[in-house]
Amino acid sequence: MPLTEDYRISPKNQSGLVPITWGQQKCEGGFSVDVLRPYWLLHYVVSGKGTFETGNSSYTVLPSQIFVIHPHQTHCYTADKDNPWHYMWIAFQSDIDLPNLLGTDVFSAPAASRVFLDALSASKLDCGKEEFLIAKLWELMSVLMQIENGLIERPNPYVSAAKDFISQNYSKRIKITDIAKALNLDRTYFSTVFKNQTGMSPQEYLMEYRLERAAEMLVDKQGSVAEVAYLSGYGDIVNFSRMFKKHFGTSPSKYRETILRREGELWKK
Repeated sequence: MPLTEDYRISPKNQSGLVPITWGQQKCEGGFSVDVLRPYWLLHYVVSGKGTFETGNSSYTVLPSQIFVIHPHQTHCYTADKDNPWHYMWIAFQSDIDLPNLLGTDVFSAPAASRVFLDALSASKLDCGKEEFLIAKLWELMSVLMQIENGLIERPNPYVSAAKDFISQNYSKRIKITDIAKALNLDRTYFSTVFKNQTGMSPQEYLMEYRLERAAEMLVDKQGSVAEVAYLSGYGDIVNFSRMFKKHFGTSPSKYRETILRREGELWKK
């Protein structure tokens, strides 16, 4: 459901980092903006995807990424029609040297999400709003400098998006080609990127994710073994049981029986 929170401030100070506006938006599919602004504007993508165009460059921007709009910079950003953005933003003026990352158009910064979330809460303050936002801007600059210097890991956004896709769709009969297609990537390239960062192929990760969720459902008594197999994305109970035993060293029914018996023994103590 579309959501827009747009907050503005009339700053008392005019030097250093000067907050201008902040907020969040759950966009409708195809929502687009191309308005020139005289200040810095940073968008942090929470979910969904979209396109950011500036100069002669065009980027697909995914969750945990920030896209940077420079003062007076010509640009256009558009939410995907099928999986539109939810993003948070903060705008500011500056007369100081900024982290080098802000010289790029798009970068991954999952550690910055908490700063944007904190900034949203400034709308509830009756006093000290500008000071609070200035502190958050300095905190954001610190996070970006730590990322630049390798003190905070900067994961590949495609891997993060793939993991989100799997967590939301593992119960369906999805294939690796479906994940690559959702990310607009070549299957081979996607598999290489995923394995380089996680140490396992997308297929291995998907299988392990399904089996781990299946184990949770077995212990939580969410249906028979056949029903759990179906709910975890396996249409064939024989294949499910074979893969489960290979992963956990025992059959699904024995696993459920053993775990529940142990839990029962613990309750008796």
